[in-house]
Amino acid sequence: MTQQRPDPASVTAEEFDTTGHKCVKMLLKIRSRLNALPVGAQLIVISDDPTSVYDLPAWCHMTQYDYRGYTSEEGIYRHTLAVTESSIRTTTKKVWANPT
Repeated sequence: MTQQRPDPASVTAEEFDTTGHKCVKMLLKIRSRLNALPVGAQLIVISDDPTSVYDLPAWCHMTQYDYRGYTSEEGIYRHTLAVTESSIRTTTKKVWANPT
């Protein structure tokens, strides 16, 4: 069965504030939020961690989420991630791998 791509006009974009959290805790929170979103939805992650510009693209690559880039202003980073049909929905026991 093939899932249909959503109409771009109906794509949801949800903001998620992770300021104050560094890499691992931030990724755990993001993983949980992304698991609840449908294919096509976007999550805008707000972070004050300067290493997030490296961590989030790498994590998205490993879990097959679509990393769409970031903007920054005064030490605050806004990353846009999107759920794809091939995104690997991870679990608390397998944060980096397919939960099969």
